[in-house]
Amino acid sequence: MNSNLASLLLSSVMGWDYVGLNSERPELEFMGSMKYDAYDRFMPGTRFMSSLVQWLNQFDEEDRKTVLDFVKKKLVFVSSTQMNYLVDLLYDSKIRPILLRKATENAPMPSYMLCRKKGQKQFDIEKRSSLVVGLSDGAHTDILRRSAGFNNEQVLSGCYPDEKKLKDMLDDLRNDKKIKGIEKPYFRNIFLIDDFTASGKSFVRYDDNAKKFKGKLAKIIDQLRAENKERTDEEIAAGEKEELHLSYLLDANQPEFHIDILFCIATKKAVRNIRNGLDDFLLKRGYDKIKYHIHVVQELDDSLSKEITEDPNLMKVLEKPHYLHQNLKDDTAYKVGSVTRPYLGFDECALPVVLSHNTPNNSLPILWQDTDNDQEFKGLFPRISRH
Repeated sequence: MNSNLASLLLSSVMGWDYVGLNSERPELEFMGSMKYDAYDRFMPGTRFMSSLVQWLNQFDEEDRKTVLDFVKKKLVFVSSTQMNYLVDLLYDSKIRPILLRKATENAPMPSYMLCRKKGQKQFDIEKRSSLVVGLSDGAHTDILRRSAGFNNEQVLSGCYPDEKKLKDMLDDLRNDKKIKGIEKPYFRNIFLIDDFTASGKSFVRYDDNAKKFKGKLAKIIDQLRAENKERTDEEIAAGEKEELHLSYLLDANQPEFHIDILFCIATKKAVRNIRNGLDDFLLKRGYDKIKYHIHVVQELDDSLSKEITEDPNLMKVLEKPHYLHQNLKDDTAYKVGSVTRPYLGFDECALPVVLSHNTPNNSLPILWQDTDNDQEFKGLFPRISRH
């Protein structure tokens, strides 16, 4: 759909005259060309203006101005350029200062001396001995690896590498000239990375029905503390299987394990939930050796959601049942969070956020619902499920 046709259809849907169209069109087209057209999940050939027309046309006539005002004034769109910049800042503003601090502690020397040869060597040791793990396919570990200058054999895009990968990583570390002189080195700095979290519940939570902890952080910390079963070549030839976990990369005798959990974007609510969930998990697992810190480059204030829930006109629209897929509140994954008001998104986060590569399900469903059924409501920025 070309821009002129989209504009004419938009004026028809909104009931604008020529003056009204000319007043609104420049701003909407500018918003589309600068950001929204780059949304990765648009169908081929689809642009923001054409998606906007189809989206608005699904609303009752009296609701269209309210939701258009929402898009114009409250929608937060994070472009790929902005996200890549935040990934760069993960290293510059979070990881590098951590490594500098550890270098001064282990040298030992004051921080202003790190520019000297001895200080630089200690920093290089800390950096090369760092294990970086992406917690989802949106963690952008490839971008972080390039911008930070990490070795390919110290960055994992997933939590479950096979035995060969684990052995290759440790062998590569021990053969690296940067840590020459250290006897039997292991990875000693652990960085867990992800791009976004709004509720924190996909990272750690206690499932009352299953009577166990679930979530990405719970799984990876179990991996970091799991017992490894190495086998000799003869045992392997005899059919005995090795069982190696992420803990294979760590020195089991070290007194404490320090984990730094980093997000490009996170809400205050998510940080609170992760901290509460992790504290409970570590206590009940008896993982007293594990210490952690949570770092966020761009923290989203609770006021972002309040602007939605305290807007009576917008809430009146959101509460209408025909704008919500009726099977959503019965979805097993959706039930992990609160479903009293499912029209506010997963765990009622009520976010107006769209990421260029996908829309979080914590955002309002009118933004991201997708369907092949013409009778069901389709969001402005349809999402795909990710892990």
